[in-house]
Amino acid sequence: MLNNTDSDHDLPSTADRNVKLGFNIAYLVLGVGGNSLVIAVMSSNKHKRSIPRLFVLNLAVSDIGFIAATLPINIYSHFKAIRQDLYYCRLLIPLSTGFYFLSIFTIASMAIYRCWLITKPFRPKMRMRSAYIWITTIWFSSLIIVLPLSVVSQTNNGICYENWPSINHRKAYTISLFMLQFVIPLLIIGVAYVRIGIYLWRSTVPQSSLPAHKRRRENIQVIKTLAIIVILFAICLLPGQIAWLLLDFGGKQELQIATVIFKFAQILDPLHACINPIIYGLSNEQFRKECMELFVDCFTRDPKQIKPQRPGQVSTIEASL
Repeated sequence: MLNNTDSDHDLPSTADRNVKLGFNIAYLVLGVGGNSLVIAVMSSNKHKRSIPRLFVLNLAVSDIGFIAATLPINIYSHFKAIRQDLYYCRLLIPLSTGFYFLSIFTIASMAIYRCWLITKPFRPKMRMRSAYIWITTIWFSSLIIVLPLSVVSQTNNGICYENWPSINHRKAYTISLFMLQFVIPLLIIGVAYVRIGIYLWRSTVPQSSLPAHKRRRENIQVIKTLAIIVILFAICLLPGQIAWLLLDFGGKQELQIATVIFKFAQILDPLHACINPIIYGLSNEQFRKECMELFVDCFTRDPKQIKPQRPGQVSTIEASL
C-alpha cells in the first residue's frame, strides 16, 4: 500500500516541488536504464541461463514495472493536478503496490536460494522448472495480496480513498502489509545472509579452483555485499511502513509526523528499485564482463563466441548475483 502523490490536489511549495521533481526524473532515468541493462544482459545469453540469473531478471522486471507505474505519474502531477478516477484508484495504485510486493518477494526468494546453494553445496540443486514455478507463485501471491486494495478503492471529487467495512478492517490490512512487505522479508533476508556469512567465514571446503587466499577474498566480498543488501533494504523500506502505521493507528499529532515521513518514503521507495541493478548486477565482475560483451556485440554486429557452462555449475560469485 503506497502513498498517493501529494501533488494531486495540494501542490507543494515551489522549492519542495522542484526537489521532488529532480529526484523523480533522476530515478526514472537511472531505474529504467539500470534495470533495462540487467534485463538485456540476463536474457541475451541462452547458454548461461541459471536460477540465480533468473531471479535477478525477475527482480529487474518487477523494479522497472514499479518505476513505470509510479514515477511518470508523479512527474506529471508536479505540473498539473491529476483527477483520480475509479480506473486510477482501482488499477494504477494497486498495480504499483503489486510490483512493490513482487520486488520484495523476489529479494527474499533470492536470499533463501542463495542460502541453500552456498551452505548446502553437496545437496541436489533446484531444477529450472521448479524455479519457474517459484517465480510464478510470487507473481500470483503479489496479485492476491493487493486485490483487497483494488476492491475497496473508491474516488470522491477526484481523490482516491479506501472504503473499508470498518476501521478495524483497514488496520488489519495495514498490519498485514507491514508484516508481508517488511518484517517477514527482512527476517528471511537477515537470517539467510547471516547463515551465509558464517558459513563463508568458517568454510575450509574448496568451492572453486582458486587458491585459498583468493577464495577467502572472494568470500569476504560476498559477505560485504550481503550486508549492504540487508542495510539498504531496511533503510529504504522502513520509513514508508512507519508512516502507514502512524496514519492508521495514531492521532492528529501522529498524522502530522506521518505526513513528514511520507516525503522521505517517496524518495526512498523508488531509490531501492534503482539501486537493485547496482547491488545485484554491476557489483558483479561476471555481469560487467557480459555488459561489455553486449555493447561490443551491438556495435560490431559480430556473433558471440561464448563457452557454455556445464549444467549445475554455479560459483559463489554467481550465486551472489
